[in-house]
Amino acid sequence: MPTYVVERYVPRSTANELRAEGERVTKAAKGLSSAEEGAVAYLSSIYMPADEVSFCLFNSDSADSIAACFEKAQIAFDRILEAEVLEP
Repeated sequence: MPTYVVERYVPRSTANELRAEGERVTKAAKGLSSAEEGAVAYLSSIYMPADEVSFCLFNSDSADSIAACFEKAQIAFDRILEAEVLEP
């Protein structure tokens, strides 16, 4: 399953607020049936408070499935890009 990065501008957010939003997106993903949108798995996030930006990693069949989860959770995002995770 491909990996995607969701880029979000998160002005004056806290790590706790972003964790709660991650839980809302995960709950939204579980609420969508595979027939409707496809499988979405939230993996992790990187938050850079000084730049007010967050990058969230997901496994999914498509960027559209991830967008649907964010929309259902009513959480704004800037863009979704397919990515390759490189580990040592």
